Amino acid sequence: MKKVQIDYFFELFEKGLIPKVFPKINYLESEEQLINPDYDDELVNNPDTVYSVFFIADYLKPELNKEVFNLKKVDQFFKGYAIFLDGFASADAYIKYRFRSNAKGIRRRVKRLESCFQISYKTYYGAIEEEEYDVLMDCLEKMLIRRFKQRNDVSQSLIRWDHYKSMYFSLINQKKASLFVVYDNDNPIVISLNHHFCGRLFSAISSYDIDYGKFSLGSVEIYKKLDWCIANNHKSYEMGMGDLTYKREWCNHIYNFEHQIIYPKKSISAAISASVEYLKVSFKEFVFKIAYVRYKKYKAKRKKNTVVIQELKYKALPIVEVDHDKQYPTVDYNSAEYSFLRKIVFDFLYTSIEHVSNAGVLIVLEEENTYLIIGKSKMQKIVFETGSHIS
Repeated sequence: MKKVQIDYFFELFEKGLIPKVFPKINYLESEEQLINPDYDDELVNNPDTVYSVFFIADYLKPELNKEVFNLKKVDQFFKGYAIFLDGFASADAYIKYRFRSNAKGIRRRVKRLESCFQISYKTYYGAIEEEEYDVLMDCLEKMLIRRFKQRNDVSQSLIRWDHYKSMYFSLINQKKASLFVVYDNDNPIVISLNHHFCGRLFSAISSYDIDYGKFSLGSVEIYKKLDWCIANNHKSYEMGMGDLTYKREWCNHIYNFEHQIIYPKKSISAAISASVEYLKVSFKEFVFKIAYVRYKKYKAKRKKNTVVIQELKYKALPIVEVDHDKQYPTVDYNSAEYSFLRKIVFDFLYTSIEHVSNAGVLIVLEEENTYLIIGKSKMQKIVFETGSHIS
């Protein structure tokens, strides 16, 4: 008796295929069904395989031919997070429903970003030039490297980066994937790779320029992608597995993935094989639960230590009205030499609500390792610990 492992979530969203053993999919939000064009009658007429199908989302439940197959189910430890969009005319309508009085805070973050920079948004879906694709993917890779170095963590996406870079170009042009980008002028500051399956978006790989971290770019990304999904008749926005605070805040559908063991009814050997597989899967889920709790505690401790180290680098004095008359030399905070100032300048823009075109940085000559950020009406003094900004 053969045994086949199937990652159902991967098959749907990354391959755009329904596994051949299932004739259709039932939607949770409605009575609609999705017929499987690749359904293989031979698998039903000549059943000789046990299927171990995992990461099944409850709102995309596959239907099985129960005259031929039996089924064992195991609730998986990992949860999935999705946003159902039926009944919402815009991202504003959704956040008003989801966040209630706090919806103003989401809109304020978007407006603050657009007030401080020359912001534009673009979704590449169905068409992208290879040269532009390569530039954006290289930029996303650099963002991921910086972001995970900041977090003192390992990115699973970077481990398989060459595979992803070779895969997504054709998928985007086939409308099986998309690339969402937030630009500051011509500079990408948020890049998100998404998969599409029958009017459902799965946000797969995202990152941002950490120098803009004060502006809550993750919220901006979700807000703008929700607007795109609604405007383009998408039924849901899927965030995948992984218990993160922002997912719990944004999603209106949180679910457990399901593992199904499917086996032919008329085969004793298949029933034995399926029972063994059921025990293995159940034990594995139990181990996951124990290991994951310990892993979360370890990550939280390491993250806490990393933040303490970063906080010791400089002191930002209070922002005050512009008041100086000395001719200090200016520096270019976008240059490699002074790039350590870039995030600090952007933090100043956020707090003072100044536009980047009005901002500059001066060296305070009388004080060691001291800089003055000057805006149109506000300024702020930055004092570094000796040598702390030298890489």
